[in-house]
Amino acid sequence: MRFSNWQNKFTAIWLAFLCIIAVVLGAAWLHKDIHIQTNIFALLPEAHQNADLERAQQYVSDQLNDKVFVVLDAKNDQQLARATAALKIQADQSDLFQPVQPQLDYDKFSQALYQHKAGLLAENDRTLLAQQDYAALSEQSLLQLMSPGMPVTADLLQQDPLLLFPRYAMGLSALQGSSDINLEQGFATIRDDQGISRLMVLQLKSSPYNIEYQEQTAAFIQQMNQQFSQLQVKPHWTGTLLFAQFGTNSAKEEISTIGVGSTLGILLLVWFGFRSVRPMLTEMVAVGTGSLVAFAVTYWIFGEIHLMTLVFGASLIGVCVDFSFYFMAMQSQHRHLDGFAVLKPLLPSLFVGLMTTLLAYVVLSFTPFPGFRQIAVFSMVGLSAAWITSILLLPRLPALNAEPAIRTLSFIGKARHYVQARKPLRYAMMTAILLVTGSSLLFLKSNDDIRNLQSMDQSLKQEDQYVRSRFMQQQGSDYFVVRGQTPAELQRNEQQLLTQLSVLQQNGKLDGVQALGQWLPPVQQQKQDIAMLQAIPQTALTEYANALQLHPADVLRWQASLKDQPVLTDALFKHHPLSFLQMSPTERLVMLQNVHDVNAVQQLSHANAQLLRPVNQLSELFKQHREHAQRLLIIALVILAIGLGLMYGKKSIFPLVLPVSMALMTAFAIQVWLGVEINLFSIMGTFLIIGIGVDYAIFYRHGHDHPQVVGMALFLCMMSTFFGFGLLSFSHTYAIHSFGLTVLLGVIFSFIYATLFTSSDAKHAVVQQYQPKR
Repeated sequence: MRFSNWQNKFTAIWLAFLCIIAVVLGAAWLHKDIHIQTNIFALLPEAHQNADLERAQQYVSDQLNDKVFVVLDAKNDQQLARATAALKIQADQSDLFQPVQPQLDYDKFSQALYQHKAGLLAENDRTLLAQQDYAALSEQSLLQLMSPGMPVTADLLQQDPLLLFPRYAMGLSALQGSSDINLEQGFATIRDDQGISRLMVLQLKSSPYNIEYQEQTAAFIQQMNQQFSQLQVKPHWTGTLLFAQFGTNSAKEEISTIGVGSTLGILLLVWFGFRSVRPMLTEMVAVGTGSLVAFAVTYWIFGEIHLMTLVFGASLIGVCVDFSFYFMAMQSQHRHLDGFAVLKPLLPSLFVGLMTTLLAYVVLSFTPFPGFRQIAVFSMVGLSAAWITSILLLPRLPALNAEPAIRTLSFIGKARHYVQARKPLRYAMMTAILLVTGSSLLFLKSNDDIRNLQSMDQSLKQEDQYVRSRFMQQQGSDYFVVRGQTPAELQRNEQQLLTQLSVLQQNGKLDGVQALGQWLPPVQQQKQDIAMLQAIPQTALTEYANALQLHPADVLRWQASLKDQPVLTDALFKHHPLSFLQMSPTERLVMLQNVHDVNAVQQLSHANAQLLRPVNQLSELFKQHREHAQRLLIIALVILAIGLGLMYGKKSIFPLVLPVSMALMTAFAIQVWLGVEINLFSIMGTFLIIGIGVDYAIFYRHGHDHPQVVGMALFLCMMSTFFGFGLLSFSHTYAIHSFGLTVLLGVIFSFIYATLFTSSDAKHAVVQQYQPKR
């Protein structure tokens, strides 16, 4: 009676607590104060390195993430012009993007360059001047003048009699990577055998990971595609926004699929086990309350909740039903007793089962991955809340009929009895399993590529590949951060690096380089070039003027005016496509294309020019944390063994820990046989296997006098976990797929091995506690 009264009081408190949380969350949702994080890389830990390098890495990430790239393929100029105008007008009116600006006003840019032409020399001209080979310089200018493809005007000859600027401009055109790319109306345009293509860049006004913004831009893109179709223009879209959109939609679909799949699967299970859908309803109540409390606590701790946390939370139902199935199976055998009377002797095993499962999540919370810590907190709080709801709710309901399921699954108890009664067979089976799986683990391979985190759609990859191959020359993710104490020192350091990279490029160790210094010579160098031009002897200029039938006085006047000519500075490049490479007056980026010899490039890295390889560095970090998680796994097993030894005695450690350990080995051995490479998420799945698998062994340990009931209940538990976590193995995201596959295999074999190899302990008999005392 005292237990029942306490139960009633606790139920009232629990209901009041749930109501308060529901009201608070509802109000926050209505006021749109709840932020759902969709950036898959927010799951990762921050790379702790030099603060300046972290800032540079964030700068580059922001520059790449806040743009959408659109390539328009048209058959003629009229189609292209209409499509360009339509996209510009619609984008400006949508208020989703910054006003669309031409990538570069080529005419204005060329005019500005021409006004600063005094110190702009082609490399060959600079070499001839340094060698004072004025005859060769004059000869080169004469040859250029006679070239039929070079339009030369009287005004040009008056302002640049040696035709130095046209040769400099020809060198710049080579930096564009493709001679087919021209700037038309300020937009990069290609005319070739494939037709006419134009690249337009839309700059986002909000984060590409904002779900509402993703939905708005998706509607805009769909609308534009319909308009392009009418204009007979084929668009190709790419950018972080589109991949984030796919990841969000994929996650939403997976939440729906996992939730619906788990619900349908468990609905069939409970009907098979208890000939009623009532357990499904009670589990929905338990899971609903668990998810409600978990959402509130997780959001309160982290200030946001990640979409991947909700994906894993959708599979929460596959874990919390374990406790209720065990209780309902036992209650069906003792219908004459009050529900709380049935629950009381089961509470120790149910509580220990909860604690071992929570232990797995506790260890998971110590990982440096923010995503895993959030998932661990969500799961610990959610499981605890669902467990409390179950023990408060289920004993109040009448017993169900589990006899048909117990009879149908009696083969489980028979198989257990057969193996348990034959010790030589049991030890031979365990030895064989350990030898086969242990030897297979020697061939286990890992894949720590960070790109496996992001779910990827094949059509999006093809579109991205098309845009890159057409206009971006396969831009890589590696780059140098160049610094200097002053702008002048920065320019010198950049030129030194570009010289070294040019040698590597000539040797085939990388494909190309993008740098502001390729377009903008250092101010000091421009001044030196002007000084060399001023040092040309008047006799050489006079001879050159006579050869061209020019007035020598005009040529000498040009030389005299050089001292008053302005030099080119980075202010002119504010609207240039490469302007983002200037991080600050003393910092620049040098982008690398397709590095083939990483060691050769790394040797160029020093204090003033540091190499950053974000993808590789994150993958290396991923590897380090996987190895750290493997060590945590061993620690978790040791802690579990110590805890079980303290509760049940030293002799209980082996029978309780061995089955789940063999299950872990078998899960990875099967992945070896299937050719699956493990990653951090595979290792993280093992913590869940430990928590669930040990529960099976504990229930068998306590089930000395009711093995048939335990076998039936744990079979349903195993199948519910199959529906909950097994569906994760079908995820489009490789990381989640790895997690789901590992948990699926581990839980199945934990059940099989616990059934066959875990011995019962007569000291923990439960049924005899239900007998009336004499």
